[in-house]
Amino acid sequence: MTRRLSERSRLTPAESDRAVRFARIFAHAVAMIGEEEKAVQWLLTCSRALGGERPLDRRDTDVGAREVEDVAGRIAYGVYN
Repeated sequence: MTRRLSERSRLTPAESDRAVRFARIFAHAVAMIGEEEKAVQWLLTCSRALGGERPLDRRDTDVGAREVEDVAGRIAYGVYN
């Protein structure tokens, strides 16, 4: 994003998709966890519910992003195991 802003050029469709997916995951994590700082920490921490991967590492596909949102929702409602 920073590089594109400095070049004053548009994102490619793939870059736009990744940026929107990341924004969606981050917003969902903040909404479910309650605080931005805790949401960032959670996104960067390995999760058993995601096979030992960090939630942030699942953002590359829409399926992975939906899995992250599902886990965040389970945490918010106390169903996380």
